[in-house]
Amino acid sequence: MKKFLHDRRGFALFNTVILTLITSLAAMILLNAVPRVKNPQATLKLTARYVAEEQFAHLESMAASGSLDAGSYSFQGAPEDLTTENAGEGVPVKFTVDTQVSLGGKNLRRVTVKVTWQFGGEEFKLKSERMMRVVPK
Repeated sequence: MKKFLHDRRGFALFNTVILTLITSLAAMILLNAVPRVKNPQATLKLTARYVAEEQFAHLESMAASGSLDAGSYSFQGAPEDLTTENAGEGVPVKFTVDTQVSLGGKNLRRVTVKVTWQFGGEEFKLKSERMMRVVPK
């Protein structure tokens, strides 16, 4: 009986490790959620970056097929990608995409993608540029 009582004292190391892991995971989840609630603009800027990268991917596909000419292009992705409700205020935010392609050399094109959105009465812009090589037909 004395040996049984001696083995049951305090927490075991395993119990302490499990408790630390659970506490750490809860803290990581909470710390990850706080910036999005306090600063929705960071989430919107990340969404705008995603929209621009999606546009670049579609235009690179056109360049690989030899069909990317100079001029203006509308958004080539899915229309639902231009609206998000992740701003935290329950109001959908709409993005607009303006794409200009200009000649940059013999088989090169300079692609400029501008993504704009409005939030809190202000207009925000994200501008990205990339050079693309057009494969001759």
